[in-house]
Amino acid sequence: MTSKVSRLDRQVILLETGSTQIVRNMAADQLGDIAKAHPEDILSLLSRVYPFLLVKKWETRVTAARAVGAIVSHAKVWDPNSDDDVSPQKEEGDSAEKPNIKQEENAQVKYEDDMRQRIEEIKEEDSSALFDDDRTYYTLSQWNLGELFKSGKTLLAANAHDYKDPSVTLEEGPAKQQKAEKPVKTETSGNRTKKSARMLAMAKRKRKMQAKTGSHKPVDLTESSVSRSISSNPNIKSELSSPSTLENPKLEITEQSDKSKLMIESVAAPILEKHEKVAGIVWQFQGIYELLIDNLMNDVWEIRHGAAIGLRELMKKHARSVNRVKSCTRSENDIRNNKSLDDLATRLLTIFALDRFGDYVNDTVVAPVRESASQTLAALLIHLDDSLSSSIFSALELLAIQPPEITGLPNKIWEATHGGLLGIRYFVSIKTDFLISHDLLNNVVNVVLYGLNQSDDDVKSVAASILAPITKAFVEFQGEKIDLILTTIWSSLSQLDDDLSSSVGSVMDLLAKLCQYDDVLEVLKVKSIENASEWSFKSLVPKLYPFLRHSISSVRRAVLNLLLAFLSIKDDSTKNWINGKIFRLMFQNILLEQKPDILDLSFTVYTSLLSQYKSKHTEKSLDHVFSKHLQPILHLLNTPIGQNGKNYNMEAQFILKPSQHYQLHAEKKRTISETVSESDIPVPKSSERINIDAPMIAGDVTLLGPDVIVNTRVMAARAFGLSLAMFQDSTLSSFFSNVLVRCFDLPYATPRMLAGVILSEFCIAWPKNNPERGDLPGFVSEVFSESINSQLSDPSRLPMFRELVPSLKALRTQCQSLLTTFVDVGMLPQHKLPRIAIVVQGETEAGPQAFTIDTAEKVCDEYYPKLFKAMSNSYKVLAKKPLEDARYRLQMAIEATKETSKARSTSVLSNYASSIVLINGVPLKLNPVIRSLMDSVKEERNEMLQQMTGDSVLYLLSKLISCNKSNVANKIVKNLCGFLCVDTSEVPDFSANSTYTENILTLIKEDNSISNQDDVRVRKIAEEAKLKRQGGLYTLGKLLTTFDNEMLSQIPKFKSIILESLDSYVESDSSSTSNNATGQSIVDALGILRALFPYMNDDFRTKEILPRLSKIKDLLIAKFSVFRYSAARTFADFSRVSPLDIMPFIIKDILPLMNNAGSLVDRQGATELIYHLSLSMGTEILPYVIFLIVPLLGRMSDSNEDVRNISTTTFASIIKLVPLEEGIPDPEGLPVDLMASREKERDFIQQMMDPSKAKPFKLPVAIKATLRKYQQDGVNWLAFLNHYNLHGILCDDMGLGKTLQTICIIASDQYLRQQDYQKTQSVTTRPLPSLIVCPPSLTGHWENEFNQYSPFLKVMVYAGGPSQRYPLRDKLGSADIIVTSYDVARNDLEWLLKYDYNYCVLDEGHIIKNSQSKLAKAVKQLQANHRLILTGTPIQNNVVELWSLFDFLMPGFLGTEKMFQDRFAKPIAASRNSKTSSKEQEAGVLALEALHKQVLPFMLRRLKEDVLSDLPPKIIQDYYCELSDLQKQLYQDFAKKQKNVVEKDIKNTAEVDNKQHIFQALQYMRKLCNHPALVLSPDHPQLKQVQEYLKQAHLDLHDIINAPKLTALRTLLLECGIGEQDVESKSSDALLNSNVISQHRALIFCQLKDMLDMVENDLFKKCMPSVTYMRLDGTVDPRDRQNVVKKFNDDPSIDCLLLTTKVGGLGLNLTGADTVIFVEHDWNPMNDLQAMDRAHRLGQKKVVNVYRIITKGTLEEKIMGLQKFKMNIASTVVNQQNSGLASMDTHQLLDLFDTANVPSQDEDEARRENADLEEVTNETGLTGKAKEAVGELKELWDSSQYDEEYNLDNFIKTLR
Repeated sequence: MTSKVSRLDRQVILLETGSTQIVRNMAADQLGDIAKAHPEDILSLLSRVYPFLLVKKWETRVTAARAVGAIVSHAKVWDPNSDDDVSPQKEEGDSAEKPNIKQEENAQVKYEDDMRQRIEEIKEEDSSALFDDDRTYYTLSQWNLGELFKSGKTLLAANAHDYKDPSVTLEEGPAKQQKAEKPVKTETSGNRTKKSARMLAMAKRKRKMQAKTGSHKPVDLTESSVSRSISSNPNIKSELSSPSTLENPKLEITEQSDKSKLMIESVAAPILEKHEKVAGIVWQFQGIYELLIDNLMNDVWEIRHGAAIGLRELMKKHARSVNRVKSCTRSENDIRNNKSLDDLATRLLTIFALDRFGDYVNDTVVAPVRESASQTLAALLIHLDDSLSSSIFSALELLAIQPPEITGLPNKIWEATHGGLLGIRYFVSIKTDFLISHDLLNNVVNVVLYGLNQSDDDVKSVAASILAPITKAFVEFQGEKIDLILTTIWSSLSQLDDDLSSSVGSVMDLLAKLCQYDDVLEVLKVKSIENASEWSFKSLVPKLYPFLRHSISSVRRAVLNLLLAFLSIKDDSTKNWINGKIFRLMFQNILLEQKPDILDLSFTVYTSLLSQYKSKHTEKSLDHVFSKHLQPILHLLNTPIGQNGKNYNMEAQFILKPSQHYQLHAEKKRTISETVSESDIPVPKSSERINIDAPMIAGDVTLLGPDVIVNTRVMAARAFGLSLAMFQDSTLSSFFSNVLVRCFDLPYATPRMLAGVILSEFCIAWPKNNPERGDLPGFVSEVFSESINSQLSDPSRLPMFRELVPSLKALRTQCQSLLTTFVDVGMLPQHKLPRIAIVVQGETEAGPQAFTIDTAEKVCDEYYPKLFKAMSNSYKVLAKKPLEDARYRLQMAIEATKETSKARSTSVLSNYASSIVLINGVPLKLNPVIRSLMDSVKEERNEMLQQMTGDSVLYLLSKLISCNKSNVANKIVKNLCGFLCVDTSEVPDFSANSTYTENILTLIKEDNSISNQDDVRVRKIAEEAKLKRQGGLYTLGKLLTTFDNEMLSQIPKFKSIILESLDSYVESDSSSTSNNATGQSIVDALGILRALFPYMNDDFRTKEILPRLSKIKDLLIAKFSVFRYSAARTFADFSRVSPLDIMPFIIKDILPLMNNAGSLVDRQGATELIYHLSLSMGTEILPYVIFLIVPLLGRMSDSNEDVRNISTTTFASIIKLVPLEEGIPDPEGLPVDLMASREKERDFIQQMMDPSKAKPFKLPVAIKATLRKYQQDGVNWLAFLNHYNLHGILCDDMGLGKTLQTICIIASDQYLRQQDYQKTQSVTTRPLPSLIVCPPSLTGHWENEFNQYSPFLKVMVYAGGPSQRYPLRDKLGSADIIVTSYDVARNDLEWLLKYDYNYCVLDEGHIIKNSQSKLAKAVKQLQANHRLILTGTPIQNNVVELWSLFDFLMPGFLGTEKMFQDRFAKPIAASRNSKTSSKEQEAGVLALEALHKQVLPFMLRRLKEDVLSDLPPKIIQDYYCELSDLQKQLYQDFAKKQKNVVEKDIKNTAEVDNKQHIFQALQYMRKLCNHPALVLSPDHPQLKQVQEYLKQAHLDLHDIINAPKLTALRTLLLECGIGEQDVESKSSDALLNSNVISQHRALIFCQLKDMLDMVENDLFKKCMPSVTYMRLDGTVDPRDRQNVVKKFNDDPSIDCLLLTTKVGGLGLNLTGADTVIFVEHDWNPMNDLQAMDRAHRLGQKKVVNVYRIITKGTLEEKIMGLQKFKMNIASTVVNQQNSGLASMDTHQLLDLFDTANVPSQDEDEARRENADLEEVTNETGLTGKAKEAVGELKELWDSSQYDEEYNLDNFIKTLR
């Protein structure tokens, strides 16, 4: 396969499975790049993408459309007549003068002749009307809206008759038009016979399964009506392009008339002859175009939508190419083209008229089909001429207005109006000039007016959005209509009093847009003069007030934007609406708004109001309008914020209602008249509305969370402070001294904190508002200083705030509970208990003796031991546990209460400190201020408050610097830097980790973090550390961005902390760094540097940081793991911020360290760096990924376990990005030399991802065999692995010569090492033996093969009994090749471990599939340069086996076994279960796909069918036989008895023995199917009855009539011509006539040796004495087995070979036989498969027939179903196309996991019986139907996806 195709498959899959939209879009765009590079493949690309347009997932359809757009944009626009225009000129030119053009012309002429000839041929073939395509065209002139509506046809979300066979719907093709004038798409269901309910249900199930497996198969897009009419001659079969056709191009699987038989043959893929025939004659996209056209009217909305967006992309560039044909003239083609475009436009209009699907998202409706159809129309309009455009416009107008005389309907259909308006909306944006030149603007405005006056909300919304893009043209050309539009808009706004009307937003946005134009303002001005009461801004703006607190967020946002638009009007005369009420309402908006973005917007509007007021009213200060509102505003602001379930309500009397409907009290008593209502349905009350602010007004902390409330209050307090800064002094002075200063002494924390915020904001804003005065008025300091300073200097003076009362009461309850425990359990008399005050501090009546935290501590620490002492000893023991529990609970409660109290006082004090610094500058007593600020930076949980404190710290720093107190500034900065280092997950602790020198710290930390997750205390400490770091990071980051270099130089400490310790490290030797302080300072410096790097300016980076990269590199390879870890993370974060500066350094200076064999720390440091790079850079690493892969691969087989683990993890995460890498443009500024080396690396990646690209490897030694092409490819691949020190699994099909390929690479490598060693005497190429570990029956086989193909290698077979092995032990080192068996490897491991090996090959390596077995553990200890596994079946039962194989090859590559289970095995297993939800199905598929991608480069699998065209086919058939009477009796008897027992056992599977029992039961039934004699032991309960029965019937137990399998075997052998003599008359001359050699020879496989005995004794000896046979089972010595095989292959007169599957199934070559008969079957199908392929392998010349004898209606039949499943899973992860990522094909994966392929009816019944056992509850706690229903629920829709898709401006950009 070419790399192109492989990449392509990966890209296509990413369209659907890409984890984020970015990845999906990237994949789509890269498909476009492929199309650009390979225009000839555009069609095949499209055929792969097309199915994705029809899927259910929105994201997939949108991405697929993007891909279609990207692909078709690179195709040339098809104009078959382009040459016609040129040709006349050609003739005029004098050819004699231009001899060089002559040849070109000849070629051109030849080409044209060729074309003409082809067209003639087609014409002759198809004598009927040429190119008359078989489509029905609709035209606009015949489009009749009334008829459409009357037809009653509508398009909904899906079809009601959704249970038709999928096949039927697909084949129906486009529904034909019934009457020419009625283009109504109606589908008559009468022509189909009605199906029974059962059929419908089956069809539904089938479709559900298909939906789950969702296969996307490429579609043949070459088909089109045109090509059909061209190529429909009788010889070519024309099929409809149904998206569900795909045959396996490589295999022909022929179903036989006998159901249980298959014929498998290899074939060559047929060429698309139809397309070849019409290529260059028809437009290449005609096929996809017509498929999409047909899907436009589909009943399922997703398909309609997919078709619409597909057409949209196609029409953007290619609308003018549709339906043109090479053989027509230009004018004919123009007519054809116009006809098609007319048809498309008509269909789109029909969608507008008939589509009724709406998706109700949040609070609006989106009609995705109509929206997308209107975009398609827009794309089409670009290409249409004026006449068609104007008829489309009038049709849209009709749809929008629906005049009754045309529609004939009394009521309007709002969806159709909506569709028409949508069409007009896009029309208007695309064809603005056309509208202006054709005087249609007027019509547009009328339609808009009509829409705005409709009652339907969504119609209004679209109508408003039509004008938005053309407001400029509208104002210019339709000036006279401005008045009307304004009136309509305002009236529609005043009518909208419904809480759920979402169109308000669009209407307001339109209004805001209009108000930007002077003409509109003029009109408004004129109107306000003429009719001031109604039209002045003063009366208009209040109409917007009700919407300020509208329940829909988009409306609230729109009002604020509109107000901003009004405020930005230059003309001051329009600002007379700014009054106290709007200030107060906006203030309330800030106070009540929960959504952060609208909160910020409200604040912006408020500040804008302030500045506009100031510029307008220069003579009146703000207090004139504000004064009467001050008190209510402050009251609301100061409502305390509760906690622990205690909420404080805002006082309703102070809230100014934005509208009369605004409800403050929801609880309205129901009156009696209401309850006794006539009907059951209550009458809706217009007064009962939702109040979006109810939880805010109620102060509901539990519902909203404290942060939301605090943020609104803080924003409001800031707004309040800004307002105060605009007051005049007298008002300020009285307000401060009478009101604000009292807030500092209130018993609540909230108002105190907010008073600090108000004051700080005032102090910041005052100088800006009064620049001429500069300083603050003197009274500010007088009023506040004393009060604030006293509280700051002695925080203990703060009271116990009243908000803490509930916490204290809870604490008191805990104390009480501890004391009562003493009485109840410890039996202390009541009077001994101390008294505890009932009143707690903070309550109004609390005195000095009230309960406090100290009281609780006293109880815990003082009273507890005393009381415990006072208890009698007998109770002490009893009561100890309950008392300790109660005391622990009390300690927890004390801690919690202290925390909340501390948090409250921190936020209060920090705001005090901020304000006092702003009022008085640098205070005399610095400590209290700095302490309060720093506490807040490190402990404040609310981010907004934390950042405000951070700003105050910076202000203080700047003041300190200007007062020359830089020593204090240094201290503060040092502390801030300290905050960055407390979080050990970011900056590790040196002393704790200083013991690690040869470990990778990342791995240790990851293990620890997992174990620490459960520890509550550790978690808490970690959270606190994160808070500190967050505060420090904000403050220092801001410091770096706001302070200039001059100011930074005043704080020398800052640089010295970061840079000096780094510089000092390099100067000192590593011994001095081993003292903890120095070590920690280096780690800290790196941590701080890493955190602050993003905030540094370029100047600082280039001067200070980049020169020190080499020093950080020294730390990356330092002795201590902790230094390496810190340096790795530092580099990684640097690279994320500034890749162009850092990545070249890493690539040139650090990557080479990875190959430094001499230094472990170099390798560890560099590998750890790459791990962190991949984590921190994410997809940004793409341009560089190519450099990292080879070094990583090298480290995946490192001798150090840590290096191996981390590099395999990294490799696994990076390899997934490789498919995306190729399409990435080179990053700008990457050095040229790196660019060049990038190409080299790409070459390697290509070889890795696609083995067929591996460099040809010439064998340096003479191997005595001719290699076939695929074997040479295999050797190339092995050589590639060898070259890059990789390890792999060669899992070619059985019989393709894995042994030979292995011998080639081992012999070659041995020779090349020898050559190198002679030259260099290097340790690395010293002579080493290679070790082959194989099953015992194959040791002789390997020895033979080595001797045959490479006689120059010295082979030693280390096998046999101990006595044979002992003498060989010392000679092991001298051999070139050691062949040993698995058992020997396990038993003699210590001897084998004494040597290093060059190659370690595990033949039939799936033997180590169980990672827990001793065998697997032993083999994994062998040391070798290259490890290789050979197996025909890498997965036998489940995916975990693959883990074990890779654990041998590359330990850690697939993570730990537990990680592998969680990530891959469990989801894959879960998706197998037929009851899983689609989410679990998807998870399974994604896991399988991820696994596939990860293991792919290291597995090579070719199937015989793919590589051996000369291998005859293999026919597998099941041969059924009935049970004999005796078997039936025993079978049913047993099954009935055991069924109940087994059911019980399954229910308590916990006991191991039960499983054992079930297994024994199955084993019994299985033996019984083979032969009753196998189960009738002497102690069998029914032995007597059986003997009786046999006596009566005159039979012997061993008669073959009792064992139908033997009878069946006999019949089969006779059919093969084996044993025919025995049937013919036993006359003496029979022997003379018989052939010595039968025409077929058979291998007969059984599981059990006993069964082989029966075949031999009961069948051959008794009934078929003439048959010659040999046996091969466990009794044959492994060393003699090869001889048996040789004899059977060499002597054709031996008819049969009897084998057990275990012995005969592995590695043997038995091509002498051509018939394989299975008397018994293995539970594991792979064993049977391997057994079959003993005969079906290289060297076989005949067709191989495989017969499986199966007893009907028994367990055996069911196991076959299980077999099928196992074969599936094996072929999925390792499909033959592990010829590279090339092949990874998702739908194959999905099909394989399709649980529908369960064959037998009995199985269905069994499943129904077992259904009750299977109802295992899943994590939702639901079973059965409910679980299924919940499983099918989709994720909640993210409405932003619609916003992106249907954003008009973005769409228009794509068209320009």
